[in-house]
Amino acid sequence: MIMKKILLLAMTCIIIVAIAALAGVYLFPPWARKEQYIEIIDQAGRKIRVPADVRRVVSLWPEATRVTIALGAGDKLLGVSIWDTKDPIMLRIYPKLKELPAVGTVTQPNVEEIVRLKPDVILFDALRAAMADDLQQKTGIPVVCVRLNPPALKGEFSFEIFEILGKVLGKEERGKFLREYLESKLDMIRNVTSKIPEEERLKVYVTFARDPLTTYGLADPLRSAGLVNVAYNPRMVWYKVSMEQVIAWNPDIVIVHFLRKRMGNYTVEDILGDPRWQQVKAVKEGRVYVIIVGYVGWYPAMLVINTMQLAKIAYPEKFTWLDVVREANEIYETLYGVSEFFERFAEEWGLYVPR
Repeated sequence: MIMKKILLLAMTCIIIVAIAALAGVYLFPPWARKEQYIEIIDQAGRKIRVPADVRRVVSLWPEATRVTIALGAGDKLLGVSIWDTKDPIMLRIYPKLKELPAVGTVTQPNVEEIVRLKPDVILFDALRAAMADDLQQKTGIPVVCVRLNPPALKGEFSFEIFEILGKVLGKEERGKFLREYLESKLDMIRNVTSKIPEEERLKVYVTFARDPLTTYGLADPLRSAGLVNVAYNPRMVWYKVSMEQVIAWNPDIVIVHFLRKRMGNYTVEDILGDPRWQQVKAVKEGRVYVIIVGYVGWYPAMLVINTMQLAKIAYPEKFTWLDVVREANEIYETLYGVSEFFERFAEEWGLYVPR
């Protein structure tokens, strides 16, 4: 009698498990099954275990947000950084950003709010691995570090971020395609500029949005455009310099940040008319141009477009075939599905586009 009861109970359990499986119901939560996770190495060199089916994402790093949207995974975003909700470019492309909860920044994350949102993964800046580890420990949520210019490359850029986030977000094919697409566009320029001898390359100085005497220290996109950054310092993204130093560098070209009016209240005309700048070759020759130079990180699309702008500004005779507006519009349409975006944005913000 007892044996019959045991057999009946066993058969009942088997039937319940079979029915549950057919119905797509799991008797064990996803976190209890090893096969529900994948391992990745992020761009800070950290080995991270993330859910195989990520559906809920918090992004504290705007570059990661921009790539997430390009991958077609914007609907997975539950919360973003405060900077994403003010992004002058991405709000036009993906207005839903303004409606998402702002959960702080990479340096000041709102841990309580992030935990409340219950994301499967948090996206973070690869330059701040220690902070990422701390946030992961506090929340118990995997933190993936990415960046368009990761620490290992010392100021040079890479589109590996697309493949890493493509794997994390279940968009591997799209991630691989976009990485190869953007690399092919950069290669169009690099194949020409790589042949320019070092001694013939023009020198460039980049101004920060708030202050023309704060400058950009990294190599790209300047190096890819065949230019020499006079302020090159791989340890500093932006840093303060003196007017005497700029005069000593004597750049051939000065690039002005596109947010110069909103954040710094200065214009190209202010630089051209400032007596202190008159000793600089670029100012004497009127070679001062407004170009997008990022906003809390870089834009993957603008990184390529800036390279095209810079190359044609510096070496017009080598790029007579390059239609910057056409290429830029195509890039934005490929990444974000928006038509003639760059042309309209450039006109509105007074960007210099070489023809």
